[in-house]
Amino acid sequence: MLKAAICGGSGYAGGELIRLLSNHPFVKITAVTSEKSAGKSVSDLFPHLSTYSGLIYEPLNKLKLLNRADLFFMALPHAESQEAVDFFFRNKKKIIDLSADYRLRSPAIYEEWYKTPHKYKTTLKKAVYGLPELYRKQIAKSSLIANPGCYPTGAILGLYPALKNKL
Repeated sequence: MLKAAICGGSGYAGGELIRLLSNHPFVKITAVTSEKSAGKSVSDLFPHLSTYSGLIYEPLNKLKLLNRADLFFMALPHAESQEAVDFFFRNKKKIIDLSADYRLRSPAIYEEWYKTPHKYKTTLKKAVYGLPELYRKQIAKSSLIANPGCYPTGAILGLYPALKNKL
């Protein structure tokens, strides 16, 4: 059984992760974080997830969470995942980051788009863009997956056959 923590579990993406993972036969959610909803249960925010009424939101304390999960989902806003991703990555945990913090390989381009510097350039270089249609082998070997956004996914998958065939 894979133990998973969801950091930023009270927003839309976090709620959907809980819903999706609740049906996975080999995943157990062991922790959910939310600064605003700390102390509330998952079912307080998402009544349709009543099976998780015993799972309580807690603040994101990286040291406290470190040994409670094998896999960390980051559902935090852009620019807020950087530090936590770097910490868990350096501590040999697997991470799937749903923010844009590790999607762009270039720190300069990241700063141009998000108006904030990327503070963890070494970890940024280790991220694999999580589009399995293009990077399946790299994803399987990686400990840091940068989940692509919906607009880039649609554009990339639509254009890829033309690019691949040099059209």
